[in-house]
Amino acid sequence: MMRWLVWVGFLGLLQSLGALKNHVFTGARLGYVGGFESTFSQQVSMSNPSTMPSSSQLVCPKSLCKGDEITGFYKTSPKKSAGFAFTYSVGDEIFFDKFAISGLRVYGTLEYANANLGSRYKVQNNGGKNYNPQYVKAIDPTTGDAIPEIITGNNSNSLKAIPGSTTLGVPINYTSPCVPLSANNPLGLCPTPNPQAVLLNMPAHFMTFGLNVDVFLNIPLDYWLKRVYAKMFFFKMGVFVGGGVEYAMLWSDVFKNEVLGALGYNPKTRFFAAGGGFFVNVGYQLYLGKHNRINVGWKFPYYKITAHNWYNYGNHNAGTQQTLKQGLIIDRHEEFYVSYAYLF
Repeated sequence: MMRWLVWVGFLGLLQSLGALKNHVFTGARLGYVGGFESTFSQQVSMSNPSTMPSSSQLVCPKSLCKGDEITGFYKTSPKKSAGFAFTYSVGDEIFFDKFAISGLRVYGTLEYANANLGSRYKVQNNGGKNYNPQYVKAIDPTTGDAIPEIITGNNSNSLKAIPGSTTLGVPINYTSPCVPLSANNPLGLCPTPNPQAVLLNMPAHFMTFGLNVDVFLNIPLDYWLKRVYAKMFFFKMGVFVGGGVEYAMLWSDVFKNEVLGALGYNPKTRFFAAGGGFFVNVGYQLYLGKHNRINVGWKFPYYKITAHNWYNYGNHNAGTQQTLKQGLIIDRHEEFYVSYAYLF
């Protein structure tokens, strides 16, 4: 409480001396985002309580059968890396001295940009498979029986033999959409697919809501020029540095989830990522009169935006259907911008 009173008293003293000058401002800026880098990971899994044939040990630890996690890495090409960005800002600016040499501004921003996520340039298998599909059994919803079954004289007409096995069979209409049935994988459980080659064929929408704080130092050029030209207008040139926090969203209405479409599932799935963090601003500023400020600067974000989604995958048979987890992480590069602000 005491510190707050001292601060208020200090501001009041400056105000009484005419040193503290306050200006509400609004403005806009145009910028170019230097590209995006992304990772798109996938992993299949299935809840299954199967046990080993000769013991009660679970085939899948904690009854969760996981495939390998496979990650695709994406970046925009140099020719398509830059994305257009537009930002609206409104805030308050304070000069700490009568020559407007030093000051501080606090302002909010609303930014929109095009996001080109580029093409895949690398695939990495991170491992993680924790089961042997040879020993997995499941309940076939059409018969209520556990499959694969041992072929006997009583059921031979309703089962088809699994290639490579002389004793095991599955219902005649049972198939796998991704791999052939075999003795090593009698239910045809799907491995984790590679991420698609291109995330988006068209740029996505990217929007941020930010809160900024900048401090600045100016050279009072008009102070010296008035000695030559008495009618010289308000003319300052300086530098600023600052930063802030923002919340970012990226979405697309034209995303095609190719790995789902390849197995007959709906490829038009949700493509939305969000996140937040801090960023740094640096640049130059020029005052042309008391109401006009032009900035040239760079913005360096230090955060990522992410998304995680789960989809039905693999066999449409409910007993052996798997789940595909997809994870998206997007890293935004620096932004160069030119802005104009009107000071009231």
